[in-house]
Amino acid sequence: MDLVEENTERSVSSIKATLSREETVMKRLQKIVSGCVLGWVISTSAYAQQNGVTPDSVTIGAFGTITGPGSYIGLGGRDGASLAFKEINAAGGVNGRKLQMVFEDDANSPTRALAAVKKLVEEDKVFLLLSLGGSNATAATVDYVKESGVPMYVSIASAPRVTYPFVRTLFRGGTTETSRYGELYAEFLDTKYKGKRIAILSGREEYPRNEGDATAAKLKAWFNTEPVARLEFNVGDKDFTAQLSGAERANADVIAFFGNPAEAAIAIRQARDLGLKQPFFVGTTMVDPAFVAAARGAAEGVTGFSLIPLLPGSKQADMVKWEANWRREYPNAPPGRPNNFDVLGYADAYVVAEALRRAGPNPSADSMIHGLESLRDYRVGPVATPRSFATSNHIGNLQLVPMQVHNGAWEPIDWHSTHASDVLKRYQ
Repeated sequence: MDLVEENTERSVSSIKATLSREETVMKRLQKIVSGCVLGWVISTSAYAQQNGVTPDSVTIGAFGTITGPGSYIGLGGRDGASLAFKEINAAGGVNGRKLQMVFEDDANSPTRALAAVKKLVEEDKVFLLLSLGGSNATAATVDYVKESGVPMYVSIASAPRVTYPFVRTLFRGGTTETSRYGELYAEFLDTKYKGKRIAILSGREEYPRNEGDATAAKLKAWFNTEPVARLEFNVGDKDFTAQLSGAERANADVIAFFGNPAEAAIAIRQARDLGLKQPFFVGTTMVDPAFVAAARGAAEGVTGFSLIPLLPGSKQADMVKWEANWRREYPNAPPGRPNNFDVLGYADAYVVAEALRRAGPNPSADSMIHGLESLRDYRVGPVATPRSFATSNHIGNLQLVPMQVHNGAWEPIDWHSTHASDVLKRYQ
């Protein structure tokens, strides 16, 4: 019996030891599984808390004008950005995620633009807003965007309140501040037409009115001169006889015109028909091949500034290659496309993607802002101007390229600004 009891005790002890080891292994397995589950929960929660971000995609909410006056801006911006995102996704996306763009038409209406942005933020739950329209509509969204906390990157609109006063979530890319337009326009007009009498014709909506105001302000502040006439028109006007007659009565030597390409083309043709021989200077939206095509021979000699170093239609190799890629994507595009805004939208989509890459594998609004602020002289290639941001200001571009119509095409001219800019001083 003693031997049996001894063997029994040994068996029991062995079983207990085995159970103890198995219990230890199970506890370890439970910890490992719990850790994996916790990690998954944390990761999933991070995506759930950050709107517009999933394990395999980032949703960007874009808006711009694709119907009505100014549609050439939004259509160009939309199609250029779409092409860029398609290329980026084909190359693997950003940090393993594909970029999806949800687009809303603002119809160049402040009310429509605000409604579009609210939809993108509250219903579509986008990660980032991308403005691809003009100032008139974009300016109306600024207050709401500030309150929403969603970062907004503005590619085309130059409305001053996008970047001043400074708001951490708002960035301006391809265009520059209206005040910078005013600086360069005023300096160019003064140095090229020294002592000449300048008349300003501008549209009544936000963008052209701001350009006219900024130019007049810098002519006064920097060169102690004032326009001999300030004349206004409405978007879509077809008859500029009254404004042109007003410039003639004021004995203007130079006419500066700020509006849309279609209006400028009509005004310049009418000016020549009326016998007016004054040189025309135009704002950036008109430095586009479509303007020359519409104005025909009357465009010869017109000067202005471009937002991009190479215009569609240029024979320079980089633009030829870019335009060929664009036409493969949009083989049935109407005449006048691609335009400058296709290039701006394309370039700024790549800026957004690069900032998102720098934001890291788990992007948030804060890391996206840091990603943008880390950019210094970034550009996708020679078709774009460089973008640089700082923690103190979010104006990505202060450069414009002076051009003149020669033999039916816009060509760069040899003129350089020598006056120090005042734009960044107010951010110091």
